[in-house]
Amino acid sequence: MRKMNIRGVMMKKAFLTVLLGMAAAGIVGSHEFFVIPREVRDYKAGDTIPLAVLSTHYFMVGEEIETPGTVNDVYVLQSEGKTSLPLTANQGQLFYETSYTLKDNTPAVLVGNRVGAYYCIFTDGSYADGRRDEVAKTNPQKTIGRSHFYAKFSKTYLTPDPKDTAYKNPLGQTLEIVPLTNPAKIAKGKNAEFQVFYKGQPLGNAEVSATYNGYDSKRENSYALTETTKQSGRVRFKINQSGIWLVRVSDTRRGDPGVDVQELAAIVVFTVK
Repeated sequence: MRKMNIRGVMMKKAFLTVLLGMAAAGIVGSHEFFVIPREVRDYKAGDTIPLAVLSTHYFMVGEEIETPGTVNDVYVLQSEGKTSLPLTANQGQLFYETSYTLKDNTPAVLVGNRVGAYYCIFTDGSYADGRRDEVAKTNPQKTIGRSHFYAKFSKTYLTPDPKDTAYKNPLGQTLEIVPLTNPAKIAKGKNAEFQVFYKGQPLGNAEVSATYNGYDSKRENSYALTETTKQSGRVRFKINQSGIWLVRVSDTRRGDPGVDVQELAAIVVFTVK
C-alpha cells in the first residue's frame, strides 16, 4: 500500500505536474481540477477509499479551496449506480476530502465535474467574474474586451477489472477522454489507446498529453508524452513507466451566444502496475 501525504509530496516530489493554460490575457496558470484517491492500493468490497478533490497546478498538492457550489458534482459510478459524495473542506491542506465504501468488487469510477464559470476581460487587462451582461451592468465605466466560459472534468478508474467492457462507454462529459484499452490491462512497455469526445462527437486534431508519477516535479506544464488525435478522436501512447498516469486534453473555441471564448479541460487517471 502506498499512502500519499499530500503536502509531503509537494515538499519532496510532486506526483504529477499539470497546468491549464488559459487563453485569456492576464489569466495564465489557472488551477487544474482533480478527483483522486489519497491512497493507491488494491481495494476490495467493503473497503473505504479516502478521496480528495483538488484545485491545483500540481497533481497531489492542494493550492486553493474553491467555492463549494463549483465542485459539488463529484460522485462514484459502481454496479450501474451513482453515489454522490459530500465534500468537507480541509483548510490546512487546501483541498476537499471525502470517501467512498466499495459496494462490491465491480469496477468503480470516480468522477468530478468542476461546474462551469463565466468571467470577462476588460480592455485595460483587468477581469471580473460573471456573464457579459452581468459584468457590463456592474462595471459601466469599463469596456469588456472578451467574455469567457470555462469548465473542467476529471475521471479516475479506482478499481478496474480485466473482464470489464463498460470502460469504453462515454459518461457524457462535455469534453471527455475515454480509454479504448482496458485500464486494468494497461502495462509498461505496451501501447494504450484513448478517444477524445466533445459533446459526444470524436474530437480530431486535439493535442493530448500524458505523464506519470515522478516524471518532472519542477516545471509546470511538463508532460512525458504528447500526441495529436486523428480525425476519429483516437490517440495512442507508449506506456514506458509503471505507477500513476494522467492523460489530459484541452479545447478552446468560441462559446455559446454571449461567450467569446470557451475553455474546457479533461483528464483521466489510471494506475499502471
